[in-house]
Amino acid sequence: MSISYPFPPQQEQTPTTSTPSPPSNASTQPDRLTTVALVAFASVYAFFFPLQLRYFLIPGDAGPSATLALYVALFAVGCVAFRHPLARAARQVAARKRRAVLTLIVGGLAALVIEYVGGLVSTVLLNLTGLSGATLQNDSGIGEIIRMFPPIVIVVVLGIVGPIVEEMFFRQFLIGLVERFTPTWVAVVVSSVLFGMLHMHSFALSEALGVISHAFFGLGCGLLYVKTDRNLLYPAIIHCLNNLIVFLPLLLH
Repeated sequence: MSISYPFPPQQEQTPTTSTPSPPSNASTQPDRLTTVALVAFASVYAFFFPLQLRYFLIPGDAGPSATLALYVALFAVGCVAFRHPLARAARQVAARKRRAVLTLIVGGLAALVIEYVGGLVSTVLLNLTGLSGATLQNDSGIGEIIRMFPPIVIVVVLGIVGPIVEEMFFRQFLIGLVERFTPTWVAVVVSSVLFGMLHMHSFALSEALGVISHAFFGLGCGLLYVKTDRNLLYPAIIHCLNNLIVFLPLLLH
């Protein structure tokens, strides 16, 4: 939507030296920067994570290091791509601090309850199919990374940077993209299912059933994102806290 600005009536001009006008593309430069950053963020993340092509392009020994480096790089690019909605979200939180805290408490509890329900569904289905006790390959991969790097690196990258990157992609980007063609609730469900599938490393039945709790957690974050007027800070903080509960104890050992 274009915005027109009122100007005062033009006065009679006297022959003076004209001042140079600013470059015509000055006002469009931020939009170009946002577009380039968004395309780079979405394509690189989708290429290396949901499509899991990093396993084919990066040697096995370098895989864990490359994963952490990708998260850091994508975090930087994502902050540029989504700087305007992130700034708006921060202003909303700052304007109503008490309401923000209450939203985090209620939203966090709701997300945990939804994740817990997903965990129960996953456990029941695994037991019915005789696959109880199966471990997700994603969890095994995280265990390998934990053994390779100092605890502070794990806490910062996997506890904070990684969750924010995932929220940028699955909530800020993916929900906005899908709801252009479908109702919002469909976009939330699609992003949740794809978020769960992010934690699958094969199409084995044990993997598909094991990620149900992750998909339900994604559903909780998606609902929180939509219900707070697309404020990404709320699901991002909940996601970080959820991961930090697991990784912070590493600093104590």
